[in-house]
Amino acid sequence: MRVLIVDDSIVYRMAISQALENVPGIVVVGSVSNGQLAVEKIRQDPTIDVVTLDMEMPVMDGMQAIEEIRKFNKKIIVIVFSSITMKGAEKTIEALNKGANDFVTKEEATGGSSLSIDGSLQMISKSLLPKINAFSKVIGKSRATGLTGTGGTIGSASPSSMGASSGSFMDQMPIAPKLILLGCSTGGPEALTNLVKGINRKCTVPILAVQHMPPLFTKKLADMLDALTPHIHVKEAEAGETVQPGVMYIAPGDYHMKITREGKLVMDQGEKVSFVRPSATVLFDSAYRNYEQQMLCLTLTGMGDDGAAAIKNLLEKKTYIYAQDEQTSVVWGMPGAVVRAYPDTRLLPLESISGLLNSVFERI
Repeated sequence: MRVLIVDDSIVYRMAISQALENVPGIVVVGSVSNGQLAVEKIRQDPTIDVVTLDMEMPVMDGMQAIEEIRKFNKKIIVIVFSSITMKGAEKTIEALNKGANDFVTKEEATGGSSLSIDGSLQMISKSLLPKINAFSKVIGKSRATGLTGTGGTIGSASPSSMGASSGSFMDQMPIAPKLILLGCSTGGPEALTNLVKGINRKCTVPILAVQHMPPLFTKKLADMLDALTPHIHVKEAEAGETVQPGVMYIAPGDYHMKITREGKLVMDQGEKVSFVRPSATVLFDSAYRNYEQQMLCLTLTGMGDDGAAAIKNLLEKKTYIYAQDEQTSVVWGMPGAVVRAYPDTRLLPLESISGLLNSVFERI
């Protein structure tokens, strides 16, 4: 896998290079200091697989670079670096909407100064390397099958999932769900955008969603999704509110979200589950314990196995279990883990998932 590093900070360029240079299968093909140089390099070398892209740079910033790159290259994996600030969150959500595949947050030293190379190496090893490793599998699959799969071009649907209709969905769900549970991670913002844009019926049930993101980022994601359709209201969840039909509640960054028997939302900062907080497993388990009506559980693209540990409990409640298929997932970690926990999980390509939800809304 061939990686281009783009950052105006020489410290970060050196740190990323050092972190990647000894990783088997990864070749750093170069490092440049602004987006314009990156665009030129990618034009000259179409074999580059991944670009790590800073957002704040002179000459051409990260946002402009993404727009230019996507004009001629839909395939390259773009991972942006973002500051953990309100402005950084806004720009990151916009970058994901314009074609970035994922992001990592830049940690800063005390007083806002840049980290040392050692500190940067630790941050990169913790945050960037797992994402690059996950995307390496996507790149390998793309080369083997000829699918694009990322960068705004969704892979082909599996033959068994093509042509799914409202009727066929309802054949699988004799009792209409009264609550939808949703979990996603890497590739999730793009998947959620696709899902929300495809909703063309008035949402008639509450949707509780976990997307792995830091604080501030989940609020900006919810705001962006809310503007995409008049048929559903998307918001960052707040502690103590009672869930309402027609609303998608996104768990706030760094907080587990649970539902009580009274239908209220509870947030806490308990131990991370599957290395994440918020955790889909925590949400799903609270619904298993406290929600008595029919549920539908949907797992979208994501790294890791969050959510899978709760599937057997949800099956005791006869919950309908769906997951995004491997062909259209950026990373088939979370959906794959659900399938391993429950081999009869119903798989759908991304473009059919909003149809599933529309069919649910028509039944209420």
